[in-house]
Amino acid sequence: MKVPKPVHLDPQGIRQLFLTHGKKIKLKKKEFFAKQGIPLFSVGLVESGGFKLVYKHGKKEWIKSFIFEGGLLGSLPNILNQQTNTYSILALEPSEVFVLTANELRTKMEKEDRYKEFLIQFLSTLYLKKEERVADFLLLEPEKRYKKFILEYHSALERISQIDQAAYLGITNVALSRIKKRTFLDNQK
Repeated sequence: MKVPKPVHLDPQGIRQLFLTHGKKIKLKKKEFFAKQGIPLFSVGLVESGGFKLVYKHGKKEWIKSFIFEGGLLGSLPNILNQQTNTYSILALEPSEVFVLTANELRTKMEKEDRYKEFLIQFLSTLYLKKEERVADFLLLEPEKRYKKFILEYHSALERISQIDQAAYLGITNVALSRIKKRTFLDNQK
């Protein structure tokens, strides 16, 4: 299953909405944009920097995805149904985000077709990506998941720690080191 490229926000559409009506905030490395279990009443557009979306249970941590420049921060169940976040959104590095209230975004999407079209495209992409991620976890060995990870995040690899890469892949840091070593040795042949 091939996932379509992520939806990039066009300057005159959603992005302009955030720039015009949003408030610019700065987050430090390891600072939360949203915390698991707490409602979030806003949506963010990443202007610069990067974030990880993290599920946490006790000391165990799973990374859902990474979001960089041009990506949206938020939780759809939270925004659409006003539920609490099921995951945290944490800055990987110093970042700048344009923040818009969820109410304002909902209102615009209800009134203007171009925002509805964006939402449909965004949700379709998100759904397909989630389906592929589940299939990868069920059907692919960690080494193949790592190779797909490299293809997806090649432009941001140096911005994602090895520990976070391992958490995203659902393996230990030691296992990832071994995979990297094998991959490197295979490439030398």
